[in-house]
Amino acid sequence: MISLTGEWQGYYIYDPAFGEKLSAEKVLFKLSLTDTGDDHFEGVCHDVNSPVSQNNTATIKGFVEDDFISFTKAYRQFFLITDDNQVVPHTALKTPELSYYGHYDPINEVFSGDWELIGRLHAHPDGDYAEITTGTWEMRRG
Repeated sequence: MISLTGEWQGYYIYDPAFGEKLSAEKVLFKLSLTDTGDDHFEGVCHDVNSPVSQNNTATIKGFVEDDFISFTKAYRQFFLITDDNQVVPHTALKTPELSYYGHYDPINEVFSGDWELIGRLHAHPDGDYAEITTGTWEMRRG
């Protein structure tokens, strides 16, 4: 197993579904992680330069199996992007949980992969659906 205890740094990138203001935006983050046993880990993440999370801290919980990593990231506060690209806090909505998954590259000593956010649910006569947005990410010790 790869030990994750320690300090990590990396970035994530927004996909085009986030609109012109955020599309391809590279957001830097710092993580402090602790192995909790049975290949699981937990910790906190701090986004350094996100226009959306506004330096919001997130809780991290996940696992590593061989070179595969999977974890969730839950922010303490939810922010919305308005139609005119303004970022506003929204206290009435539950904060969404982001899912991260990827693989470890031992040569470059880096984890990388994709992330997914299941957003607002919409009622539709043919069935309810959720907004799903994705992006990519990378992290290394630091």
